[in-house]
Amino acid sequence: MFPDLEIPTIILLFGDKIPNHLVLHSLLGAATIGTVLSILVTVLVYPPLVSSLFRIEKSKIERRCRLSAILVFSAFLGNISHVGLDVVVHIENAIFWPFLTNIQSPVVSALGVQNASLMIHALMGAIFLMLLIKKRTNLFEGLLVE
Repeated sequence: MFPDLEIPTIILLFGDKIPNHLVLHSLLGAATIGTVLSILVTVLVYPPLVSSLFRIEKSKIERRCRLSAILVFSAFLGNISHVGLDVVVHIENAIFWPFLTNIQSPVVSALGVQNASLMIHALMGAIFLMLLIKKRTNLFEGLLVE
């Protein structure tokens, strides 16, 4: 989800004069800047925030959110998959920025913006529902910590 912080930042700084899917919505930006920012937020912000909001023991969250190869890989994979999903949902993408600045989505071109978005939301909803069913006991701890 970290790449989406780029959108309000660009809109606040530049308005709608430039595209709002740029550096963090590219493979290069997601793999580098997005991954580093995700790691920092996971290690420094996530434990106290989740602990206070959901009353989960902070030390349990900190043990799972410490810097490790798994955390780095998860942050990298999360950012790259976010960019990959955006290619399906948005008509214009800067996935190969800075080499190519605007790629037309073949999925959106074929299905239309609404159908492509509906397809992704249905898929994400089904995955979330499966997680809810699997983690029925200790729901928040199961989804947010484990």
